[in-house]
Amino acid sequence: MIALFKTDTVVVNAAQGCFDYKHDGEVRLNDQPYVLKTVDKVWAQFFVKLSFECGHSVLLWRDSCDEREYRHFLANLQRAREIS
Repeated sequence: MIALFKTDTVVVNAAQGCFDYKHDGEVRLNDQPYVLKTVDKVWAQFFVKLSFECGHSVLLWRDSCDEREYRHFLANLQRAREIS
């Protein structure tokens, strides 16, 4: 069980700080670049789980963002999915 916690399999950290999303899938979290691999939107009314190519995952909580920006982020993800 301890190994699961160490690999973020059970516990996923919440995103903290400045978050910027670009249409090409690049995410900047606290000025650190990440490449978006997958987005789990099952619980999008509360949060989305962002998984990156490097293996890290974070939760982006809806109530931690401006409501309009959160909806805009989800709409951009949907558009990108429809294009590809």
